Amino acid sequence: MKKLISALACIMAVLFVISCGSTPEAEPEPTVKDAVEEIKKDVEETVDFSAANKSLLALTEAARQSAIEFGAEKYFSDGFSVAETKYTSIKNNVETDSSKDYSAEIKDLTARYNSLASASQASALKEKADALSLANENQKAYDDGKKALEEYSAFGADKDGATLLAKANEALAAYNDVVNKGLKANAARERQAALEAKRNADKVRAGVAKKEEYKKASEIFKKADSSYVTANIEGAFNGYKTAKETYSALYEEIKEKRAAAQALIDAAKQKVADSENYAKEADTIAPLEGVVAGIEAEDAVLLEEDNFANPEDAVINVEDGTTAKTAEKVAETAIAVENAATNATESVIQDSQNTSEAK
Repeated sequence: MKKLISALACIMAVLFVISCGSTPEAEPEPTVKDAVEEIKKDVEETVDFSAANKSLLALTEAARQSAIEFGAEKYFSDGFSVAETKYTSIKNNVETDSSKDYSAEIKDLTARYNSLASASQASALKEKADALSLANENQKAYDDGKKALEEYSAFGADKDGATLLAKANEALAAYNDVVNKGLKANAARERQAALEAKRNADKVRAGVAKKEEYKKASEIFKKADSSYVTANIEGAFNGYKTAKETYSALYEEIKEKRAAAQALIDAAKQKVADSENYAKEADTIAPLEGVVAGIEAEDAVLLEEDNFANPEDAVINVEDGTTAKTAEKVAETAIAVENAATNATESVIQDSQNTSEAK
């Protein structure tokens, strides 16, 4: 505070001299600028930035954890190593020097870690797009994402965090577009395939022959519909795929068992037919007379009548209800959009070929 009072006194003296219009001949008096700088320095020495620095550093640590969880060490080991070095340095500085404002450096590092998280997510989505062959669903977005990732990887260690984050987000947005649109159409087709598999399962009375498995598959299908209409496209795709595979397995298993049972029935019928033919032949040769012990009358009731339950009652309807209807419309739209995009791409290619031929 003594320095502050001294600096203020200097300013007042300078202002007094200026107001009097006098020019001192002695040693040069401190200027207003010098006095202000002195005050600024004195203020900086008295301010404690530790709380503000630590608060900002907490955001950095959260961004760092996010980068680790999304696989930054795997996808961008060099960039992650640079960030870690900066992190250690800044953290040590914050702990040892509370009088300095490190906000600029901390914010830059936070942006760097966030860029690593976004770029890693984009890389994972690219892998998914490649595995599911989704590039053709939105080729432009795929190419844009690939270019952005390549540019991000090419940035040096001296590139600022804001630039890194902008480029990483560009790649992430592009691959999100590719995967979401591609999966949406794929899920729509998988839904159709699951419904067809269910219809086949219903034909062989899967709801009666394999009640629990059939019920579980239907529940999975309904859950997939719910995921589809709430934009959990990947969950919907996996659900439809599981339901389809279960329905198909039930159909094949029951069909096979029915074929085996039918073969036994046919063999039994043939034996009965052979026995009847033999009996007719024997009756012609030596007809029986009167009542023979052990042989029932033709109109005798051997078994009580069995009233079987209606197999149709075991069928679970997965196509009714608001969720199912909404999912159906979303699926139809997704397929229509995909078809339109495919037609547009083919049209552009055709126009290009026509132009080339004309030249």
